[in-house]
Amino acid sequence: DVLLWSRSFEKMNMPNTFDKFFLYIGKLFLFILAGILAITICFVTFMYAATWLWPESYGSYALGNNIYMLDWDGDGRIIVRGTNVEGNVCYGGELLIPTYGNEYDSVGNLREYVIDAKSDDNWIIAKTGNRITNQKKYYIINKNNLENMTIEDIIVTRIESFTDSMKFSNRCIYNGVNIDW
Repeated sequence: DVLLWSRSFEKMNMPNTFDKFFLYIGKLFLFILAGILAITICFVTFMYAATWLWPESYGSYALGNNIYMLDWDGDGRIIVRGTNVEGNVCYGGELLIPTYGNEYDSVGNLREYVIDAKSDDNWIIAKTGNRITNQKKYYIINKNNLENMTIEDIIVTRIESFTDSMKFSNRCIYNGVNIDW
C-alpha cells in the first residue's frame, strides 16, 4: 500500500514541483541580494565622488589655504575658514565674509551675502551684496600664512574691504592681483 502510494506520488511529479518552487525562491532571493549590493555600491561610489571629486554638489567651493565659499541659508553665500571639513567638502567654519554682526538682519535673514569669489595662489577677491541697502562691497584677502592666525587677526590684518569698485580695482592692481570676475 505504501509502495503504491509513493509511486502515485512520483507520478504526480510533486517532488519536482517543490524543487522547482524552492529553486525559484532561491534565485529570486539571490537576485534581490545582488540588486541591493549593486545599489549600495552605486550609492557609496556617488558619495565618494561627491565628497572628493565634486564638492560643489554640497555647496562647498574651495578657495585655497582652508578657505571656502559656502552656499548658506537664505539664498546667500559666505566665506569661512574651514573647521568642519570632510574630504574636499567644507560643512562649516569660522566666518570671514561677511564679518560677524553684518551677516544677519533683525529678523534673522542673511543681510550681507557673497555674490561671487575667485582666488589664485595668494589672493581671494569677493563681491558681496546687501539685501537691505542694495550696496555692493568688494574684498581682497591675502591668504598666505593663515594657519597660525586667529580669525580676528585674519579679519583685521588680511582682509581689505571697499565700497568703491574703482578703489578696489586700483588696490588689486597695486597688490598684483590678476584675477578676473
